[in-house]
Order: sequence, then structure tokens, then C-alpha cells
Amino acid sequence: MLKKSALGWPKIAGLGIALVVAGQFSGWNFGLMAGGWLNMLVATLLMALLCGGLALCVAELSTALPSAGGVFVYAQSAFGPFVGYLVGVACALALTIGTGAAATFICAYTESMFGLGGWAVKGALFAVIIGIHIRGVGEAMGLTMIAGVIAVAALLTFGVAMAPHVELASLLAMPAATSTPALSLGGIFACVPFAIWLFITVEQTGSAAEEASNPGRNMPRGILAAVATLLVTALVVLVCAPGAGGVEAVGSAGDPLYAAMTRTNAYGDGSWLAKVIGCGAVFGLIATFFSLVYAASRQLFAMARDGLFPQWLGKTGKRGTPYPALLLIGAIGLPLSTVDPATVMLAVVLLLNVCYLLIFAAYLRIKRSQPHLARPFRLVGGTLIAWLGLALTLVVIAACFQLDLMMLIALGVTFVLCIFNYLLRARAHSATDIEVPDHA
Repeated sequence: MLKKSALGWPKIAGLGIALVVAGQFSGWNFGLMAGGWLNMLVATLLMALLCGGLALCVAELSTALPSAGGVFVYAQSAFGPFVGYLVGVACALALTIGTGAAATFICAYTESMFGLGGWAVKGALFAVIIGIHIRGVGEAMGLTMIAGVIAVAALLTFGVAMAPHVELASLLAMPAATSTPALSLGGIFACVPFAIWLFITVEQTGSAAEEASNPGRNMPRGILAAVATLLVTALVVLVCAPGAGGVEAVGSAGDPLYAAMTRTNAYGDGSWLAKVIGCGAVFGLIATFFSLVYAASRQLFAMARDGLFPQWLGKTGKRGTPYPALLLIGAIGLPLSTVDPATVMLAVVLLLNVCYLLIFAAYLRIKRSQPHLARPFRLVGGTLIAWLGLALTLVVIAACFQLDLMMLIALGVTFVLCIFNYLLRARAHSATDIEVPDHA
């Protein structure tokens, strides 16, 4: 059994911020090279609309169907076991491989600042973070919230420090490698998979509903606080980093905020402030690492508990944490930290947006088919928001097919194996064994 009533709304907000905040230190900047700053700005605003709307839809669903399985449970409730299973697999896979990208970005910052990186740092990160999660959810989320607060403070400090150095000419300069116009549909389309990185996975906060105290009040409060904070910090980095450091230098860096401060005349390599911001970036990336491990482990645990994965993944230790799922995440995530982070990013975005498509559809279907379901939180205009989200999600999925062919093949093979697993389990058990359980 998971530990109940362990999380209040500040920890839920901290989880939501920490799930995303690493994307504001690294990864998003690749969009500058794909389409330039103005196209990236428009793409960012569209993705804020998409992810904010999704998070609010999930807030309503999480209070009506509180479960550690989160989005997997919502899709299963709306469309049945098979669709729910596919959503759960896609989410768990995206979150797990995302830990590899997080480890790579942490190493980019630590190598630039301290000359430390490689397998030693990555191995230590996985061992320490998974070990803390095994110890207990309260400890893990407490540290996650602290790291998230430090990261947000670093982002805001970065904005204050760099704002005087922002120049409009630097923002509007197009990178030499792109022929995209400064503002065009094609440019916006190219930027979309990277712009969503500033907000992606905030909806996974819904996986905390089963461990939240008073989910009807604390889930929407926590999610709304997280989305508002992330929108502010996203705009700060999007304007201040390329505006002061230059689109070209920032767009090609693995550590864009540190690069913006040190590779220009703003502060320079020896600046103590640049080191402080760089350390804040490491804290932010670690916070996201913590949160990815948390959300992925709860997804795997919930699916195993419902008979969709091997039973050993549904076990918990004496402290109420799903230690087998946590160890599996480390076994998968560490080797994937060797893959090009841009490739991993696009794979994560593609997987999650397939889930988003089905989550929006599940929201609409549950709203229509289960109108009397208790909803402590109701989203005003939810139907319109969900339809708009569906349209934007289709755009993101189309934009992700610039993904490396080998990664697409690997994802396809993984899904074939997972479908085979489902068919075997469905054959071995009666339909009641894989119906949505009542976790409320």
C-alpha cells in the first residue's frame, strides 16, 4: 500500500514545478537553432496553452479518480483496458527515458563549471536519487520541493542579472544554419517539439492524487500554482538567455544559461554569479530527475498492481515505496543517458503527446458518460479547453516525426513487445482482473 495523505498542496506544486523545471535550464534552446527566437516565442505561448489546459483537465480527473496510475487510469476508465494500457506504457516509457536526458544535462553543467562529468556522475545521480525514493515519499518530495524552490530562485536571479544586457537585435538575429523566415508557420512548426519542453510532464502531477491529503482541494491548488510559476520562469529564460547571450551561442549549448552568462561580455568565465546560476541549474535538473523517477515508478507500480505488468513491480517495501519499480527505472535510464539528448527529447515529446491526445479524449468522454461522478474540482470551460488541446496535440505529434529513424524503430519494437505482454495477460486472466479498480 502507498502512504496516504502524505502530500499537501505545496508539495504537489513542488512536484509539478520540479517535473518541468529542468527543461527551462536545458533542451528548450535547441528550438532557437530550429527556427529562431520569434518563432520560438510563438511556439512557447501555444505550448503553454496546451500544457496548462491539459494540467487543468487532469486536475479535474485526479479529484474524480484519484490514483497513483494517473493518466493511465483516466484513459482506462474512458476507453477500456487496452487503450488505458497503451497510455500507461507510453507515459512510463517517456518518463523513464527522460531520466537519461536529465542526467546528460546535469553533466553538461557540472563539466562546464567544475570539470566533472561522465559515468561516475551519472551513476552517482541514479544511485542517490533512487535510494532516497526507496527511503520514503515524504523525504523524496521534501527534497524535491527544496531543489525546485532553489531552481526557481536561480531562474529569477538569472532574469534580473541578464535583463540589463538584453538587446532586441540579439533576439531577432537568425541562426546561420537555418533558412526559416523570422516569423512563419514552418518556423513555428519546427520549434514546437522544443518549446513544449518548457512545460512538458506537468500533467504527471496527477499521479500524486492517491497520496495527497484532501485531493479535491490540494490537487487543483498545487497544479495551478505549478503552471503559473512555470509560465513566468519560461518567459524569463526565453527572453533573457538569447537576448543577452545571442541566439547562436545559446541555441547550440548543452548549458544555455551558463553559456549566456560566460560566453559573452555580460559576466565572463570567472563570474561568481554565473557559478551560482549554474549551481541553481544543477539543482533544477536534479529536482526534475527526482520527479521523473517518482512519476515513472508510480505509473509502473499502478499498472503492475492492476495485473498489467509482472506482479513484482507492484510490491512496496516497509516504508510504503515501490522499490522494484524504482530499481527498474535506474536499470533503463542509466544506459539511455549515452544517447544524444535531442533524440531522447523528441522521443519523450512524441510518446507523451500520444498520451495527451488520449487524455483529452478521455476527459471529454468521462465528462459525457459519467456526469454524476463526484468532482470536487470542476474546470470552467473544460470541454472547449479539451478540444483546443486536442488540435494542438496533433500539431506537436506531426512535428515530432523529424525524430531519428533508429529511435522510431526502437519505440515501435518496444510497443510491439508491450502489446504482446498485454495479450498474454488478457488470455491468462478474466476481464475483471484488468478492469479499472476503485482507488478512491
